[in-house]
Amino acid sequence: MKIRSLSLAVLCVFVLAGRAAAERGPVFLEARGGALIPVGSFHHKQNPGGAYSIAAGYELLPFLDGLFEFTQSFNGTDGDSERYRQGVLTFENDEVHQNFIVALGPRINFLPPTYPVRPWATVKGGWYHFANFNSAEVNGVSVFSDADRDAFGIEAGLGVTGTVFTLYERENDAVPLLEVTLGLLGSYHHAFLANRSDRQFVTTMGSIGVRF
Repeated sequence: MKIRSLSLAVLCVFVLAGRAAAERGPVFLEARGGALIPVGSFHHKQNPGGAYSIAAGYELLPFLDGLFEFTQSFNGTDGDSERYRQGVLTFENDEVHQNFIVALGPRINFLPPTYPVRPWATVKGGWYHFANFNSAEVNGVSVFSDADRDAFGIEAGLGVTGTVFTLYERENDAVPLLEVTLGLLGSYHHAFLANRSDRQFVTTMGSIGVRF
């Protein structure tokens, strides 16, 4: 995945939040960290790895948010780094797997914004990029061979968010000026690859967010 494409995806998250902030209604930003765990046949290709997300959203209705999210994970395999010798040749291989997701969809809240703890569900569709960074050397001479895959995928998840700090502009305001939230979420992802086995995995993350 080119750095330009990655930067553009992250920039879109902040542009969405900035544009929404110019309109009336609550806007939120969330930073998340956790793990991406391959399941099914994908479990044999990659090991679990660390992941993070940046999400931006807008409260369309008291029970409905629009959400745009960027996720990146770092996953390895059992044979990521190898070194062996055959005759006068020495082979070294270093392989790194990264997965990227850019997704858009609704978040359905089961309780109104006045509740300090709000469980929710989300269903999103998006672009999935599976990057394989492979660095190989033969007698110290570098040889590169990357095999990236792009796919469309869907995500279904459940989570809960709790408000830990609230700031009001005036004492009797009904709507707070700023809220700080903490949350937990888990999602199942299914990416559809053309002429190849689909890839399934789950993400589990904790989050810290700001609503304004």
